Amino acid sequence: MKKILIILSLVILQGCTVLDAYLMTNYDPNEYQLITYIRAEARQFKTQCDNVNSSKFNAGKIAHDTQLFVLYSEHIPRNENLIEAGKALNVIAQGLLTQYQNDKVSPAFCKIKFENIETSADKLQKVIGGRPR
Repeated sequence: MKKILIILSLVILQGCTVLDAYLMTNYDPNEYQLITYIRAEARQFKTQCDNVNSSKFNAGKIAHDTQLFVLYSEHIPRNENLIEAGKALNVIAQGLLTQYQNDKVSPAFCKIKFENIETSADKLQKVIGGRPR
């Protein structure tokens, strides 16, 4: 009787693992490429914060690219957590763009915002890269 219970438990646990793997979102190379591109842009753009014209343009560019990431990710099944994280990343980028549209932004503020975007994109990249292939 103990052997039957042990075998039954193993079968159930393996079935749960298979079901969990099935319900996970699979690796999407396009999604990974988009977030890698956003991360690389943020890294490059934070070095250009001393030039107001360049950094204002860069803020618009990264706000556009984070919005593209959200739009791409939102229809991937079982991707709710990444969609919410992408939206939060877009809020940071849109906030920087809004500041440039309303006021003069200091280079320090610009660098901090681009560092925040880079850090968030790095975390999203790790999540996407860790998905099953």
